[in-house]
Amino acid sequence: MPNVMYRIKGFTLLESLLVLFICSFVIMVFAGSVRQGIRVARAEIFVLQFERLYKDTQYLASLKGESQTLQSIKGYLRSREEELRIPEEVEVNDFSITFDKNAGNSSLQKISLYLPYQEKTVSYQLEIGSGKYKKKIS
Repeated sequence: MPNVMYRIKGFTLLESLLVLFICSFVIMVFAGSVRQGIRVARAEIFVLQFERLYKDTQYLASLKGESQTLQSIKGYLRSREEELRIPEEVEVNDFSITFDKNAGNSSLQKISLYLPYQEKTVSYQLEIGSGKYKKKIS
């Protein structure tokens, strides 16, 4: 039998580390954009939850025939029936809205939800008596 030496082909340590670095960098870039997307989604979901809670509180005032209050205090959005934690992706000024038994609100208050990761503000200008609001996104 002939004495044949086979050359083993493989990657050097430097090549392996270079590939590992490139893969890690690409994964970190995508992970950052995924985190940003999750923050944006949480903020948008909270805006929808706020609008739903506003309408539900108004509806309950009319249905039960008694006044209902919706308020934002210390990081929570509260009504008599439900409580929502305000996520860190949203900044809300403290407010209190009282709906009378006819579902009309008692103030001309302006409610602002600031979404810092999107750098936008969602404002709700309440209309007195009707319980309706005008939504403005800036």
